[in-house]
Order: sequence, then structure tokens, then C-alpha cells
Amino acid sequence: MAKHDELIIEKRDDGRWEIKKPHAERSSAIEDTQKEAIDRAKELAPEGDIKLKGLDGKFRQIRKG
Repeated sequence: MAKHDELIIEKRDDGRWEIKKPHAERSSAIEDTQKEAIDRAKELAPEGDIKLKGLDGKFRQIRKG
């Protein structure tokens, strides 16, 4: 992924965590825990932005690329 790529992590209805690019229809990955999702997103976008969408719908920055 390029430096300016962005990934968003958010909780699914089934309780798992999905990682996807903004406006994507499909997930890049799905993990069982939030920590696993953050770790996987760091692997997928080593220099990209990673944002976590909380249960309240607000974003918090995990890492800015």
C-alpha cells in the first residue's frame, strides 16, 4: 500500500472487527478482537493511516502515516 492509504477498523454486527478502505464494499480482513484488527491493519498498511471507528461512531486515530 502507498503511504497515503487509509484503513478503517470497525466492529461488525457479529462482534468481530473488520478492516477496510474508505468507501470499499468488501473488507480487507476480519479479525476476532480489536487488537488483532489493529495489528493486521498495521501489516496491511505499514505507512498508511489507520483509524478506529468506536461504538459511538466517532473515529480515533491509531496511526497517521
